[in-house]
Amino acid sequence: MEVGIIVAIICCILLIAGFAVLFTKLLSARHDTFSLDELFSPGRYRAMERLLDEADGKFISSHAACTRRLEKNFRKGRIRIFRAYLQLLSKDFHGLCKTLRLHMIACKVDRSDLAAVVMKEQFHFAASLVYVEFRLIAFASGWRGVDASRLIHSIDAMRDRLQALAALPEPTLA
Repeated sequence: MEVGIIVAIICCILLIAGFAVLFTKLLSARHDTFSLDELFSPGRYRAMERLLDEADGKFISSHAACTRRLEKNFRKGRIRIFRAYLQLLSKDFHGLCKTLRLHMIACKVDRSDLAAVVMKEQFHFAASLVYVEFRLIAFASGWRGVDASRLIHSIDAMRDRLQALAALPEPTLA
């Protein structure tokens, strides 16, 4: 019987130590809150609009030393860079969504209307991302360029909503 009590005490001590470690990690974790300028800068994606432009491909193919393999490698390189921009854009979008959700949680009044807006914009962003990926596959096969303006518009709309929320004083329960 004494062994059972000792084992139970050791288990409780280990459980308390585990919770202490968990709580200290949660309390000391870096909170990912950003200023709006850090979170999304529209100028950051200006190159993305022109990256898959047909003019560059035509210039490369008009060169006398251009081969089919060179054109293909040129397209692959541009697609790789474009996808890197897409990853940054997606990261910015999810950061905006996270910031809006944190605002909803911290707000003293019910802001369930924002939840619907965030979900709607997330759906539009995901649909636009799928569309752009299909267009990238077509571009790799030799079709014309990809238009990422839908994605940029979606993230810009989220940023505008966040800026409008930041400018409003927090409503009270009066």
